[in-house]
Amino acid sequence: MVHVGKSYPIHDALGKATGRTVYAGDMELKGMLHMAVLFSKIPHGFVKKLDYSKAMELPGVVDVLYYGNTCQKEYNRYHSQYRQDLIHTERIFNQHVRFVGDRIAAVVATTEEIARKAVSLIEVEYEEYSFALDAHETLEGKIDNMDEHGSVFGSIANEVGTRPENDGTFVEVDTTTHIDRINHMAMETHAAVAEFDSQGELTIYSPNQTVYGIRSFIADLFDMDYNKVRVVKTTMGGSFGGKQEWVLEPLVAAAALRVKRPVKLVYNREESIRSTYCRAPMYFKNKFTFTPDGKLQDVDCDLLLDAGAYLGNSINYARTLGSKFFRTYRYPHETFHAQVALTNTIVSGAFRGWSSPEFNINFEHGMNMAARKLGIDPIELRLKNVIHEGDIELSTGLNLGDFKGRQVLELGREKFDWENRKKEIAEFNAQNKRYKRGMGVSLGGHVNGFYPAKPDYTRVDMCVTESGTVRCGVTLHDHGCGTVTAFKMIAAEELGIEVDQVRIQEGDTAVTPQDFVGCFSSRTTYVMGRATQECAKLLKERIKEHFAVERGCDVADVVLDGMTVYSTKEPDVVYTWSDLVYASQQRYQHEIFASYEYVSKDNPGVCGGHFAYVEVDTYTGMVKILDYLAVQDIGQAINREICIAQTQGASVMGAGAALTEHVHYRPNGVPFANLKDYHLLNSFEAPSVRVELIENHNTEGPFGAKTIGEVCHVPASAAVVGAVNDALQSDLNDLPLTPDKITAYLKNREER
Repeated sequence: MVHVGKSYPIHDALGKATGRTVYAGDMELKGMLHMAVLFSKIPHGFVKKLDYSKAMELPGVVDVLYYGNTCQKEYNRYHSQYRQDLIHTERIFNQHVRFVGDRIAAVVATTEEIARKAVSLIEVEYEEYSFALDAHETLEGKIDNMDEHGSVFGSIANEVGTRPENDGTFVEVDTTTHIDRINHMAMETHAAVAEFDSQGELTIYSPNQTVYGIRSFIADLFDMDYNKVRVVKTTMGGSFGGKQEWVLEPLVAAAALRVKRPVKLVYNREESIRSTYCRAPMYFKNKFTFTPDGKLQDVDCDLLLDAGAYLGNSINYARTLGSKFFRTYRYPHETFHAQVALTNTIVSGAFRGWSSPEFNINFEHGMNMAARKLGIDPIELRLKNVIHEGDIELSTGLNLGDFKGRQVLELGREKFDWENRKKEIAEFNAQNKRYKRGMGVSLGGHVNGFYPAKPDYTRVDMCVTESGTVRCGVTLHDHGCGTVTAFKMIAAEELGIEVDQVRIQEGDTAVTPQDFVGCFSSRTTYVMGRATQECAKLLKERIKEHFAVERGCDVADVVLDGMTVYSTKEPDVVYTWSDLVYASQQRYQHEIFASYEYVSKDNPGVCGGHFAYVEVDTYTGMVKILDYLAVQDIGQAINREICIAQTQGASVMGAGAALTEHVHYRPNGVPFANLKDYHLLNSFEAPSVRVELIENHNTEGPFGAKTIGEVCHVPASAAVVGAVNDALQSDLNDLPLTPDKITAYLKNREER
């Protein structure tokens, strides 16, 4: 291939490097106003009195919005599709406040500085209620007046397969897992702009993952015609799931509709941590059952998920986690039960991998504890149970296709020098009292779209311009990782032209084709990329047909060569694509275009195997990652260096979740919402991640590609945790494994 598999810079690299790229927070529209939000300072209560008179007296203040003068229709921030069946519990502004950071009111002013100063002048009187900062407290009845739907949702359960009869030799392994809330920490904080024009059209500009989802959400919320709502996806400075639920968009929409001028709202870092959403805290209890030789027979998993103050996506998230049991290993039976509990904390929501990393942290810990109990090498135990190529996923009946789990494990074992390192680690640990070393492995699987859970289709349009280049219409949502470039490469590869001869813009409901599903479930490359390839194939046929009409020849004799076309019957008569467009327009009144609708009808297995080598200081509890290897089953890398960079970033993100990252709370319900207390891995702490890609080109994805953006994050945390437990011969799985937790564990073990 000419382009696919090579490495190209992302489409806006120059603009970002020179500071010319415009993000939502940079936008300036004629007559633009600025917005700042008043947040609740208590974890649970009722606003008895709100006095904003002093704010209105401040020069430059245009209006104050609050629960008394704005739409009070309840909604669900997870609304991403037309007529989506969700429980609605949230409002734009809330009088019954449910967490520190809940929205009470907002000021619209001529500058952001004035708006923020005016917010500080608003006086609030609360009636305070009891509150719960942990899902277990909710189960115990500490709060009973959070929502009319109740505070606990517990109907999520499934059982798959047939439980094998225990012959008395089965080995049971009981484990528990707790993962804390973590923030997405994208470089770009949350921002949105809204404009309501003289024709009654509301335009929303935001970095988001589904422009059509926002359109349906905003139109439904404000009872507007869908044709009167336009949503434009702006340049995004990272999402990781943090910009696929709607927090700022309804606020700026309400303000623009009220003041009839453009309004911009930009959250600072503290507001983005405290008042948007985080990955949910989760508590797992499990029983894994194995034969003595290591064949997994049964998994029984119970989950308690902390939804935070509003339900959002939490029921769907727990249900989705329960569907992930058969994406990596094959065994005959599992049972899953989940409860979702509201608490007076930051709202829980989507995070990169959409429950697969959390599932993996829990499941792979069980595999590690079983390997220890059975006396089997952790890689060998996984090889005994890993899905084979062509296996059927027990829960869905899907053929998992060319799944490369075995090859991932075997290549990783070789490249990580697993067997030799085991000996080196044993010698090192025998000679050192303070420092202990260990290795961990994690195999994590994911999906390539929504099929068969729900419909997954998209449309792509292409046309040849007067200059002979190609304009491609596809509703993309680039997170800053190079999606636009990857799609230009797919189109250019199929068309046989250069990458810079293809133009693609991101999602805009007024311009780009309908794609109601959005950038979710790792479907972009696999589903939309294939649609783009198929549309390019169709466009080539259209070019041939137009040339055949122009020259009066048989279509079968027409040849495309780069951006030229000719017939084998008269090879000396060569048209450029620009020549052909001119002829088609002037003589036949036709545009050279193609439109293709693609329906996804499969979802093969895809996985990554990550290997971590760590050193633990038993005196301080500090963990150093000495080496890290990620092996990814990718089918075909489209833009190679971008795939490698995605994997490296995901590995560091997972390591941070394993060791340092969490949003913790004071007893009074106030979170620590700053980068002083929220510890990201710094550059000197981050491991140097080696990446190996396994490519076999045997899928329905474009040129055989599978997903990479989420699946490369799935195994990361579990690999690091496994390495720490190997070093300490511990069973820790209360994430993050902070120095305090490690030293407390070692102290308690020593005292026992």
